[in-house]
Amino acid sequence: METKKPLSNFLSKLAEFDFALISSSLCYTGSRVLLAVVFLCLMVSTSLWAQDAAVARTYKLQQRLINNPRDVEAHLQLAMEYSLANNFVKAVETYFVLLRIDPDNFHAYNNLGILYRKSGQFRDSIHCYQQAARINPDSYWVPYNMGLCYEAMGRMQEARESYGRALSLNPSFTQALERLRVLSGSGTEAVVPALPGLADSQIYLVDSETGQPRIYSQSEPSSAPPAKPEPARPATTKKPDAEPEKISEQVVERIKREKEARRQYRTARKGPAAAIFNQAMDALDSGNIEKAIEYYVSCIITERDLLAEPDNGLIRRGLEHLKERPNRMTDGIFYRGLLIFISGNLELAVPDMQTFLEASRNSKDANQLYVGEATRIIERHAAEKAELEAREKEREAMLLAAQTASSSEVPEPEQPRASDFALKRMSIDQIIDEADRLSRESRVQDAIAVLETGLQSAPDDLRLLIKSANAYTDMLLLKGDQEAGKMALQRFETVFQKAPENSREWAIAKEMIQELKGRVR
Repeated sequence: METKKPLSNFLSKLAEFDFALISSSLCYTGSRVLLAVVFLCLMVSTSLWAQDAAVARTYKLQQRLINNPRDVEAHLQLAMEYSLANNFVKAVETYFVLLRIDPDNFHAYNNLGILYRKSGQFRDSIHCYQQAARINPDSYWVPYNMGLCYEAMGRMQEARESYGRALSLNPSFTQALERLRVLSGSGTEAVVPALPGLADSQIYLVDSETGQPRIYSQSEPSSAPPAKPEPARPATTKKPDAEPEKISEQVVERIKREKEARRQYRTARKGPAAAIFNQAMDALDSGNIEKAIEYYVSCIITERDLLAEPDNGLIRRGLEHLKERPNRMTDGIFYRGLLIFISGNLELAVPDMQTFLEASRNSKDANQLYVGEATRIIERHAAEKAELEAREKEREAMLLAAQTASSSEVPEPEQPRASDFALKRMSIDQIIDEADRLSRESRVQDAIAVLETGLQSAPDDLRLLIKSANAYTDMLLLKGDQEAGKMALQRFETVFQKAPENSREWAIAKEMIQELKGRVR
C-alpha cells in the first residue's frame, strides 16, 4: 500500500497538469475568435457608417439645389457623390444639368470623359476631353486622359501623340512618360500606377491654384470616422454617429410617400429636362412657388414635349403669384410672359417679352437662353399678325374687284333657276354646276336655295357642305348678314367633324372656323 500511494499522487498531478494545459489552450483560442468577431463588427459598422454618411451628403446637396438650382458647386459635388456610389446614370444626368447652367464648365467635361471611358463609350469620352482641352488648354491631365482612351480604343499612334502633348505641358509628368515608354516598346508592360491613393472609380476635381486635377474627398473632416477605433472602449462610442442613418430613413420614407401620393404629377420620361420637371413638382408641393416656376420654365424651354404633362396647377398659381408684382422674382417679367404664352394667349404675352428684352439690352448678366426664347415669341406674333393682315387685304381686294366687275358689266336677262322638282332629279355634280352658275351671276341667295335642296337628299356630302358654307360666307361679307355668317360657321364645323383629319376639306374648314369666329357676333 505504501508503494502504490506515491504512484497515484504522481498520476493525479499529471492529470491536473494536462487539464490546465487544455484549459489555457481553449482560452487562447476563444480570445482569438472573440477578437476576430469584434474586428468584423467594427468593419461592418464602419461600412454602414460610410453608406449613411454618403446618403446624408447627397441629401444635403439636393436641399442646396432646391434652394438654389443654379448652384454650380452643388451640382458638381452631387454628380461626384453619384459617381462614387457607382450610380453613373444619375451622375451623367447631373453633369448635363450643370452644363446647361454653365456651358464652359471644365470639371463637368473632364469628369464626363472619365465616366464615358469607364462605360466603354470612347467616342463620347474623346468629345468631352476635347471640350475640356478647349476650355483649359494648360491642363496636362486632359491629354493624358485622352491618351488612355485612345489606348483603350486600340489607336496607339494617337495615344502616343496625346501623351506627348501632356509631356510638352509638363515635362516632369511621370505617368505620361511611363505610358509613352510602354507604347514605344522600351518600358515594361506593367499597368501604369494611378495617383497616390486614387482608386480607379474615383473622380477628379481641378485645383483652382494649379489648374490640374486633384482627388475628390468623399467625407468632410468633421464627419470622418476615427482611423483606429478602440475595441476596449466600446461604451464611449458617440451616439451622433447614428444620425446619418436616421436621416436616410426619413428621406426614404418621405420619397416613398410622395411617389405614391403624387405619382400622377411626375413624368415618366427620361433625361435631364424630365428630372428638372419633377424637381419643379417637388418645389410646388413644398410651397416654394418661385423655385417651381424657375424649374418649370427651364425644362419647358429645353424640351417642349413636357407641355403635354399635367402641371398640377403650377401655371395658374405662377400667374397668380406674378400677376401684380413680377419684379418679386429675378426675370419675373419673362416668367410671367412665358406662362401667359403657354396658357394660349400669345398677344398678351408679347408686352412682357418686349419689356424683358428692353431690360436685357442694358444688362450684362442677362440670361441668353431667356433672351432667345423671348425673341422667338415676339417674332412668332409678328409673323402671325402679318399673315392675318395679308389675308385681310387679299380678301378686300377680291371683294372690291367683284363689286367693280358687277357694276361695270351690262346686266343680262336672268335665267330662272331650276325648280325644286328638277333639282331632286339632278346628280350632285349637276346641282353644284347650277349653284356655281347662280353665284357667277351674283345670285347668291338662289345658289344657297339650290344647295339646300341638294343637301336634303345628301346631307353628308362634303362638296355640298363646302359650297353651302362658302355661299353663306359670301352673304356675310357682301351684305353683312350675321345670320348667314352663323350658318356658314355651322356648316364649316360640320365639315371639320366629318372630313378626314389633315385632308384638304378639313384644313379649309379649320381655317374658316377661326376666321368666322372673329367676324360673327
